[in-house]
Amino acid sequence: MTTQKNGFNYCYILFALCLLVMLPTTAHASSLKLSGPDSVVKEGYFTVSVSALNFDELNRVTIEVASNSEFAKSTRQFPTLGDFQDISLTGFSNGTYYLRARAEGPDNQIYTSNTIEITVEHYPLWQSLTLFFVGLVIFITLVATLLLLHRQWIHSRQERHD
Repeated sequence: MTTQKNGFNYCYILFALCLLVMLPTTAHASSLKLSGPDSVVKEGYFTVSVSALNFDELNRVTIEVASNSEFAKSTRQFPTLGDFQDISLTGFSNGTYYLRARAEGPDNQIYTSNTIEITVEHYPLWQSLTLFFVGLVIFITLVATLLLLHRQWIHSRQERHD
């Protein structure tokens, strides 16, 4: 290899680039992302998804729920089980909840995700009861129709045999 006195040797740049490529990559706190429903939840249950660059390397992924965005007091914690990245949460009353994911990396460092805000507003009671009673009327009508038709069928069979 020949070098010129006023020229630049590009081997050093190539060597530095090779070292940068071979550096190990780790999961950063910003790589842990939590996503959930974008609109108001009317049913009291919803599904959130946890994603990360290296999700397989994370241990003990937990969803934390709090009533304020600072998480001064975490009201509930939901551990994820297995390799599932989606978790359905239920049992929420009306209100605004803040959720974030917390995980432990392979280096025992704790990573937290972004915070999402979820608002739960259940359907009004009158609407739920109306739907229940409409279903009840349809059910009773169906059962009564089946019983009457069955009775007619039995009666017509007996007349044919007489």
